[in-house]
Amino acid sequence: MMKRRDSRAFIAAAWLAVAAVVPAAALPAETEVTPRATESVKRPKIGLVLGGGGAKGAAHIGIIKVLEEMRIPVDCIAGTSMGAIVGAAYAAGMSALQIEQVITAVEWKEILASAPRQDIPAHRKGLDFIFTLGLELGVKDGGLVTPGGLVPTHQIEALFRRIVAGAGQVSDFNQLPIPFRAVATDLESGAMQVFDRGDLSVAMRASMAVPGAFAPVDYNGRLYVDGMLVRNLPVDVARQMCADVVIAVPVANPAATRESLGTMIGVAGQAMNIAIAANENAQIATLTTKDVEIPVILQNVTSADFAKVPEAIPIGEAAARKAAAALSRYSLPPREYAQWRANLSKVAAVPKVKIDEVRLVGFHTTNPEVMRTFLQTKPGDIYDPAKADADTTRLVARGDFTAVNYQLITEEGRNVLTYTALEKPWGPNYLLPDVNLSTDFKGDTAWGLRVDYEKRWLNSLGGELRTSFQLGRPNLFGAEFYQPVDRHQRFFIAPSVFGYQTLEYLYSAGTRIAQLDTRRYGARLDGGVALGTWGEFRLGLMRGSVDLSTNVENPGLPDLGSSALGAGTMRFVYDSLDKRLFPTEGSYGIVYGNFSNTGLGGERTYKTMSFHASTVRTLGRNVWTIALRGGSDLNSNAPFYDQFKVGGLFNFSGYRPNELIGREYALGVVQYRRRIADIIETLGTGVYAGATLEAGNVFQRLDGTAARGALISGSLFLGVNSKLGPVYLGYGHSEGGRSALYLYLGSSLEAF
Repeated sequence: MMKRRDSRAFIAAAWLAVAAVVPAAALPAETEVTPRATESVKRPKIGLVLGGGGAKGAAHIGIIKVLEEMRIPVDCIAGTSMGAIVGAAYAAGMSALQIEQVITAVEWKEILASAPRQDIPAHRKGLDFIFTLGLELGVKDGGLVTPGGLVPTHQIEALFRRIVAGAGQVSDFNQLPIPFRAVATDLESGAMQVFDRGDLSVAMRASMAVPGAFAPVDYNGRLYVDGMLVRNLPVDVARQMCADVVIAVPVANPAATRESLGTMIGVAGQAMNIAIAANENAQIATLTTKDVEIPVILQNVTSADFAKVPEAIPIGEAAARKAAAALSRYSLPPREYAQWRANLSKVAAVPKVKIDEVRLVGFHTTNPEVMRTFLQTKPGDIYDPAKADADTTRLVARGDFTAVNYQLITEEGRNVLTYTALEKPWGPNYLLPDVNLSTDFKGDTAWGLRVDYEKRWLNSLGGELRTSFQLGRPNLFGAEFYQPVDRHQRFFIAPSVFGYQTLEYLYSAGTRIAQLDTRRYGARLDGGVALGTWGEFRLGLMRGSVDLSTNVENPGLPDLGSSALGAGTMRFVYDSLDKRLFPTEGSYGIVYGNFSNTGLGGERTYKTMSFHASTVRTLGRNVWTIALRGGSDLNSNAPFYDQFKVGGLFNFSGYRPNELIGREYALGVVQYRRRIADIIETLGTGVYAGATLEAGNVFQRLDGTAARGALISGSLFLGVNSKLGPVYLGYGHSEGGRSALYLYLGSSLEAF
């Protein structure tokens, strides 16, 4: 037997299960479910055993393609991890070609989100721009609690449900077109768990729940994780099912080298590989001369190389062709193979039934009556799995659950659709950390270490308290109590307090003349309406104070010292972006109004209005963004501290950050970017190169500089969508010879 070693690093191994994801696309309309073999066929029963291997496991699709081409029947399937996913798809009735089509269409880097961004409530969407690390910790009993897994699982589970939709409501896996078993590990006892009945998508999810990457699956009172720990190649399971002959497919990388073991991660990963190889080799040792082993060695595809899934399929196909001589013993003549397929029993279609009751289970901290308002499925409706699936996604997007599942059951003649929620074990109180940095390489450097503490479900309507602190530039503090006032959470009130202190440089005709110390603090009372998940409208009252001082005696500012703040405020937000950072589709818009009045306690009466609108479209790897920004004090002579400050990358590139200050401004930007490289998911998603063309101007400037016509600017940049947040390195140039270099990390840049 060939001795295998897998060169997966420890982190890559932790992402093993992600490659087990089968795409969300539904079966093509012409798809027919292949029948199950009858006992009357006089030939040996063949069991197909598909091993675990992360992205490498896509090679199983190539294996199945050759089996179909050689007319080799499969009477039962046993799989682990990725093998369980591909095996379940084949057992449920998909052909190798259909599996290949859908699995290569998966956006692997996008499937890791907890829910599509479009379904996230409007008042929470902004957090993914401020807190770009995406790290959410729980706060319980005075300590911090980490999530059960690094990767959200809801979209993965939803994909599994859709991919095996052809299996209907089958709960006995022996009744699938091809009998099937999925292998998992009982986390508490360490024993092997063979799933032969129940919810097929749950069995798939349990089989690929890599410890540390995904939270364990809680099913029937037990916790289950990836089956690779106990049976990465379940030959014995196939024999117990039906197999007189086993076709076993282990997948691996080349043997580890001394160089790859030079780090702690490399050593830990190899230790895991050795443990997995031990149980795999024990199963291979049971193979006889009747059986066929098809080892697949992948030179350049590791468990975490999800972008290389299409490359793994032909490697599996080539490996199967090398074993063609051994496989040919079990090839059937064309007529017999066609008869074998024809003699299989089809899975009954999902019946069209009327729902008598919609039941919510597992909603303990959250209020099920509030959550019920977000369901589109109602009693009296005809059961629609796609509609129920969309309901679960909508609930998970609220931010309180790791997953929500659904199941249609019959109780005493009544059809009950049950939604079962798994609330975040580390909630409902959360801590979000973040870091940000910006510099123009000329001494203007800002940084921030920020923490957001959020307490949710303070009452039955879902009141939440969010408190934010940042140390750096600026130093800031803020707290808001967001209180919905109805069960649908459409209307809300939001009292808040705020305070910040920052240092900024002042410029006159391009020359730095002073450093300004600004301190602003106050309180606000807002009331508003949530406009679905796409927008929000607020009206508010604000009272506070602003203090200004500089490090020079006469910077020419009329508003130094302390001034009272008192104003009415208005804000409208529209947000349909698919991603807040490096979006590829959608639009964003915000309109903000500040109406200062002495009758409200302000130092003076004036008003300012500002807006930002952008739309994003993608063609292949090319992303185009058009943005318009602007603001005006409507000839009300706004004081310096409420005038508009612009400058920096994408914001009159070539000028220093906040170099241009005035009572009015307008800016139009066209941005082009292209993904030039993918990076491993443990570090981020991709590297982008791009450019902008910008036209606009700042009028009635603070330094008295004349502004006529359009000021043309542009930039060239590299951007990295990293786990530390967005990283931009850019060069900007404006007419008049202005140019600058920029580096931004995290939320310090308002990009598109």
